[in-house]
Amino acid sequence: MRHNHYFKISMMAALVLALMVAITPSVAAQSPFDEIKKISVEGNENISEFEILSNVVTEVGDTLDQDQLRKDMRAVYDMGYFSDVNITFENYQNGLHVIFEVVENPILKEINFSGYADVYSEEKLKKMLDLKMGTVLNVKKMNENLKKIQEKAQDNGYILFRYTDVSISKEGILSIKMNPGYINEIKIEGNTKTDDRVILREMPVESGDIVNIKVIQKGYQKLYRLGYFDKINPELESVDRDKNTVNLIIKVSEGKTGRLNFGGGYSSKDGMLGFVNVSEKNLFGNGQNIGLRWQFGDNTTYSLNFYEPWLMNTKLSFGFSVYDENIESEDIDGNNYEENNKGGSITFGYPITEEWRTSIRYRLEDTETVWEEEDPLVNRVNESGSISSIRLAFNRDTTDHPFNPRHGGIDMLSTEYAGNFLGGDYDFTKYNLEMRRFFPGFKGRQAWALRMKAGLGYADSGEIPYSEKYKLGGSESLRGYENKSFTGDNMLLFNLEYRFPVSDNFSGVIFADAGNAWDDRDNIDLGDMFYGQGVGLRMNTPIGQLRLDYGWDEDGDGMPHFSIGNTF
Repeated sequence: MRHNHYFKISMMAALVLALMVAITPSVAAQSPFDEIKKISVEGNENISEFEILSNVVTEVGDTLDQDQLRKDMRAVYDMGYFSDVNITFENYQNGLHVIFEVVENPILKEINFSGYADVYSEEKLKKMLDLKMGTVLNVKKMNENLKKIQEKAQDNGYILFRYTDVSISKEGILSIKMNPGYINEIKIEGNTKTDDRVILREMPVESGDIVNIKVIQKGYQKLYRLGYFDKINPELESVDRDKNTVNLIIKVSEGKTGRLNFGGGYSSKDGMLGFVNVSEKNLFGNGQNIGLRWQFGDNTTYSLNFYEPWLMNTKLSFGFSVYDENIESEDIDGNNYEENNKGGSITFGYPITEEWRTSIRYRLEDTETVWEEEDPLVNRVNESGSISSIRLAFNRDTTDHPFNPRHGGIDMLSTEYAGNFLGGDYDFTKYNLEMRRFFPGFKGRQAWALRMKAGLGYADSGEIPYSEKYKLGGSESLRGYENKSFTGDNMLLFNLEYRFPVSDNFSGVIFADAGNAWDDRDNIDLGDMFYGQGVGLRMNTPIGQLRLDYGWDEDGDGMPHFSIGNTF
C-alpha cells in the first residue's frame, strides 16, 4: 500500500539531517557548556508552545542527551500537526538554548474523497474521519481514523477496501483516494451438467462489481438451496494488485438431481399399495424442475409438476401442476369416506427483495367427497362441485442448507380466495402462516428445528368443502396419531425436533408435536391441543432421504410413521 504523504517523507528526511548535522556538530562545539539553559519553539503559528513542549521530556537544567532529544523530536512529530521538525542550538548564558523548529501542516479547508464508490457516502466518510475544518491538519489522527475506516469496511465484507493515496495542498485541500476492490471476472469450475448461466444468475454479483464477501456468501447460500451441488468452494484470484482487481472462482461439485423413488406393500386396512415417483430438479442442466408421481392401490394418484425458475431468462418464475387423485380414508371416529380430486394450477412468481419472493397461483379443481354413512348432524355430508381460486403468497428462505440447515429460517404467508367472481361452486377464503427456524445444536452438526403453522378458513356461503379443510395427524404434522385424525376450518400446529448425525448415512431425531383443528374460530384454544412425542431415524440413500419415526400420543399409545425427507 502506498501513501503519498509528502509531509511525512519530508519529516523523515528532516529527522536524519537534524540528528546528523544539527545535533552532533553543535554538541562537539559546545561540550564544555552542555547544560541546557533554555528550550523554545519556532515556526508555530497555531499550535501553542506550551502544547508542543508538553510532549518534550528534556527540561531546562538537564545535561544534553542526544538520545533523549531524538525521542523528543519524534514525540513532537508524532503530535501529527507538523510536516517538518528540526532542532538547532544557540549559546545561551554559558549553556545551550535548544530550539525546536517546526513547520505546521496547512489549515484544513476542504476534504475530497474519490474511489469510495457505494461503500460509504461522502458525508459518512467525513464523519468517520472526524477532522475539524479551520484547524491545523492532524496527520496522526487522520491516519488512525483512515485505518479505522478501512477496518470497518473490511468488517462489513469489503475485504479488499483500502486507501491508496493521501495528499494535502498548501491551500488546505485534503485529497483521499480509495479503492474498494473489484471483480474482474467470474469463473465457474467443476460443473459438467449445470449451465454456467444457471449458476451466475443466482449470484448477486457480476464482473465489475465491488468485492463484498458477505454478498458473495449470500450467493453461495442461494446456490446451496438449489440442491444441485454437494460442495461449493469460493476462491479469489488476484489479477492486478495496483488496480486492486480479482477473479471470483466458483468451484462446485455436482450432486445427483434426478430421483426415482418407488415402493409398495400391503396392509389389512388399505390393501395393496405402492408408488412410483420420478423427478429431476435440474432438467438438462437448465435449472427446471419436473416431477411425475403415480400412486396405486386403494388410493390412486397421478400428478405432473413443472417449474421454470427463470422464465425467458428473467426473474419471473412459472410453474404448473395437473393431478387426479382418489383417496379412501376415515376420520377420527372411524367413519369411512372417499375423496376424488381432479384439476390443475398455474403459478407465477417474482422476487420483491433480496430475501422475499411473491407468487400468484390460479387453481381449478373438481372435488367430490362421498361418505360411507352420511350424517348431516356432524357435517358428514356428501359433496360435489368445482373450486376456482386464486392464491397470493409471500415466501422467504434464509437457510444455509437445502436439506440439513443449522442456521436461518423459512417463512410462508398466503391467502387464497375461491368462488364469487372467479366462478366455481364454493365460496371461501383461507389464510395460512408457516414459520420455520433452525439453530445450531450442542455440538458439531447437531441442530434444533422448530415449526409453527396456523390456518384460518372462512366460508362466504355454506361450508368450506371437506377436501379444503385443515387435517392434522400423521407423519407430516402430528406424529403418534393416525393420518388426518383432526379436521377443521382452523388449525394450529407446533413442531420441535433435535437432529443429530449418527454416521455418514444415518441421523437421529427426537421430536415433540402439538396441534389441533377446530371448525369454530371461537373454540381455538392453546389449552385444547393434542400432543405427540417420539424418536426417529433418517437414512440417506441414492434415491433420497428415508424417514422412520415412532410417535406416542398423549395417552401413551404409539405407532410408526414412514415417509421421505425431513418433516419440515
